[in-house]
Amino acid sequence: MDYIRLNRRQVLRGALGTAVMGALTACGSGGTTSGSAGSGGGSVRLPGYVPYTGLKPDLPGTPEGVLPAFFSYPANPVAFTTEPPAKGGVVHALCTMNTPPTPLGGNRYWQALNKSLGAELRITGAPTADYINKFQTLMAGGDLPDTMEVRANTPQLPGLLEAKFQDLTEFLSGDKINDYPGLANIPTVSWQSTIYNGGIYGIPIHLPAIRLAASARADLIAAKGLTTELKTGEEFLELCRALTEPSANKWAIDEPLSTLEYVGAMLGIANNWKAEGGSFTKNYEAPEMRKALEIVAQMWKEQAFHPDAFTATGAQKVAWMSSGATKIHVGASTWSNIAIAARAADPKAEIRAIAAPKFDGGGQAANYLGPAIFSITGLKKAPKERIEEVLRVLNWLVSPFGTAEHRQRVYGVQDWDFTLKGSDPIHTDVGKSETTVPTLYIGASPVVHYAPGFPDITKNEYEAEKQALTTAEAWPIGGLYSPTDQARGAGLDKKMKDLQADIIQGRKPVSAWDEGVAAWKSEGGDKIRAEYSEALQKSGRN
Repeated sequence: MDYIRLNRRQVLRGALGTAVMGALTACGSGGTTSGSAGSGGGSVRLPGYVPYTGLKPDLPGTPEGVLPAFFSYPANPVAFTTEPPAKGGVVHALCTMNTPPTPLGGNRYWQALNKSLGAELRITGAPTADYINKFQTLMAGGDLPDTMEVRANTPQLPGLLEAKFQDLTEFLSGDKINDYPGLANIPTVSWQSTIYNGGIYGIPIHLPAIRLAASARADLIAAKGLTTELKTGEEFLELCRALTEPSANKWAIDEPLSTLEYVGAMLGIANNWKAEGGSFTKNYEAPEMRKALEIVAQMWKEQAFHPDAFTATGAQKVAWMSSGATKIHVGASTWSNIAIAARAADPKAEIRAIAAPKFDGGGQAANYLGPAIFSITGLKKAPKERIEEVLRVLNWLVSPFGTAEHRQRVYGVQDWDFTLKGSDPIHTDVGKSETTVPTLYIGASPVVHYAPGFPDITKNEYEAEKQALTTAEAWPIGGLYSPTDQARGAGLDKKMKDLQADIIQGRKPVSAWDEGVAAWKSEGGDKIRAEYSEALQKSGRN
């Protein structure tokens, strides 16, 4: 995958209140969607979707949501814009910053970026774990940056957006977005997440729709005479047993909680919530959840998981897959970064998807869709001319894959931040430190499938996504809003995840799950359910 990293998935909950509402729309002026229920309602015409046609992909995107794929970067990227979007001064952004870049004074990437933007891009950042606190502190202070990354779990989000942020409807609704062709290239499905109070309150940072998948070291599995083509859940468990060799420091799989969700999909557990008869049932409440916990707890007992699986970082898990210490990764739906790392360690390494079967057989299990978004970039209220200037800057930052602007934003200055291997830009050591300027959390082009130098990896990932989308299960709370979920949902979910971890590792019996569900319901779960049910009624979708 291009520039989106796995750590985005680790912080994504989808609590921005919207999600996948169906397939991507065709070119046009956009549909009409309801404002988030509970936030004032109303309706707004979504921005039109006008995909970039200046570069033909090797494998095309599809109306079902398969992302386009590119086997190589174009040798001579064409310009997407004709002049710097700003006219001097400063554009101040608040966003996630996990790895501080080389400071501006010694950073040629940042200096060149400012020149191309026509303004100094000034960034106030905070690590993922501290970001919400930083965001709330700035909101309370009143002296706001020009753009702000708006994330899940922001309390009272609709009211905050209305009070502090610019309603962008007059600038972006319908065909008006054509003034910003980079923004028009963002799929309609991601814009659903920007609608509050009957208006458009930000620019979406696009993500693939599928939020969970399993990928495997197909080369090492085949060397054992095994297969990744599975027909039942029991075959999945048998594969894990066959790959487990603790005495040789080798284990089957790397991520227990994601595996629990993966097994849950095999058992038919719904995607987060199940809407039925105008009401909702949380996946925690599904009777099959106890069976899923029993299965994954038994896997832990049989040592199928790496012993450090609950505490390891994403980088450590990539290293395990690269070395063969683990053979199966369950996590983000795009895995080219794992495949590239594995190929660097072993030229024969091959990563392939494992399509989840229905547990008792009978076809492929559902693949859970998510919100197709990481966050939204909101703009502080300002005069029309300033809003238009900041939108032009964001339009530059989201320039499509394969353009000169995209290559500069992602890879930097040629022969300094990157060199070419064929036509593919490859970061130098200097570039790896300079290009951590966190533009991808401010404005980033829609995701594509692209693994520099490895067209086979790109094709494998594309085909896996295409297959997975044949059994896609939509995010059921798309376009709906629950104030309680926004304010307290993350804390409630953490308690449930901690309980799942305790049960899987044998510290608590499976019977403790029922007590945990009862606590979740009384501490806010039932209120969240009622709010989503009311929002569903108001939306007219049930």
